[in-house]
Amino acid sequence: MDLSTAIRLLGDILGEVITELESSALFETEERIRLAAKDRRAGDAGAAKQLEQEVEALTVDDARAVSAAFTTYFDLVNLAEEYHRVQQLRERERTQHSSPLGESVGDAVASLKNEGVTSAQMQSLLDNLSVELVLTAHPTESRRRTVVSKLQRVARSLERLADNQLTPREREGTLSAIRAEVVGLWLTDRTRTINPTVTDEVRIGLHFVESVFWDTLPALYADLDEAVASHYPEVAPPSSWFRLASWMGGDRDGNPNVSHEVTAETLRLHRGLAVESHRKTLQDLARRLSMSSERLPASDEINAWIESRRPLPPHVENIEEPSSLL
Repeated sequence: MDLSTAIRLLGDILGEVITELESSALFETEERIRLAAKDRRAGDAGAAKQLEQEVEALTVDDARAVSAAFTTYFDLVNLAEEYHRVQQLRERERTQHSSPLGESVGDAVASLKNEGVTSAQMQSLLDNLSVELVLTAHPTESRRRTVVSKLQRVARSLERLADNQLTPREREGTLSAIRAEVVGLWLTDRTRTINPTVTDEVRIGLHFVESVFWDTLPALYADLDEAVASHYPEVAPPSSWFRLASWMGGDRDGNPNVSHEVTAETLRLHRGLAVESHRKTLQDLARRLSMSSERLPASDEINAWIESRRPLPPHVENIEEPSSLL
C-alpha cells in the first residue's frame, strides 16, 4: 500500500465516522475548509477569502468539531507517513540485504572500516562508547496515552492490510478494526480533565519504555555486535553502551511535587516494569526450551548455576550466627 492509498483509506474512514456520529453537513463544512486551505496554500487568492468566511460562519460547537476533525485527520496522516517510511526502509533492506542499510549501525561501522580505522582504534572507540537517552520530566508529547495506544493499534492494522495473503473476510475484519479505533479516537477527549501528576508523567514515560525501547535497544545491541563481527572480528564489542535515563519522578530542580515518596514510587514502577517484562520473556523462553533432560542433559555448569539460585525451603532460615553476644 503506497502513501496516497493509506492516507485516502484513513481519510475516508474518518469522513464516514464524522458523518455518522456528527452530521453530513458538518463533514461537508470540514471538507470545504480543508479544500479552501489547500487552494490558499497553492496560491489561489480567492480561496483565502472563502476560508475566512467559512471559519467565521462556524458556531462554537461546529468550530470544536471541525478542530477535532483536523486534529484527528493529521494524526492519521502522520501515522500513514510513518507507516510508509517503515515500508520504504523494509523494501530497501530487502533489495540490499547483503549490504548494510544506509544510516544504520552496520553502515557506520562499514564506513569506519573503509576509511582505514584500525582494529586498535575501533577497540578504543568502542571501549569509550556511551550513549544515554534521557526522558524529560516535561514531555513534549501532549497526547494522552489512550490516544497514542489507539494510533499504535491503527498502525498495526495498516501493517496487516499489507499482507497479500489475507482473505477477503480477514481484510474486512482489519478494516472494521481500523474503523473502530477511529470511532474511539473521535469520541475520546484529547485534553486531560486534570493536570497530570508526577506519577502520571512517570507512567507515560514507562509506556514508551515498554512499547518501544524494551525491544528496540536489544536490536541496536545486536546490530552493533553483528557489524563488529563482520568488519572487526578481533574486536570485542562493548557489553553496555546504550542506557535509558529519566528525569521523571526524580527531578528536584524547582518542582515541589517531587518528594521522596514520589521518587520511591517512581523506582517501584520502574522495578515493576522490569520484573514483569523479564517474567514474560522468561515465560516465553521456558515454553521454547522444552528439551527433555533425558534427550539433552544440561551441563554441570548450568546445573550448578540453577542450584545456586534455587530458593530455600520455607522452613530453612538463612541467618548467620552472631560472632559475639557482647
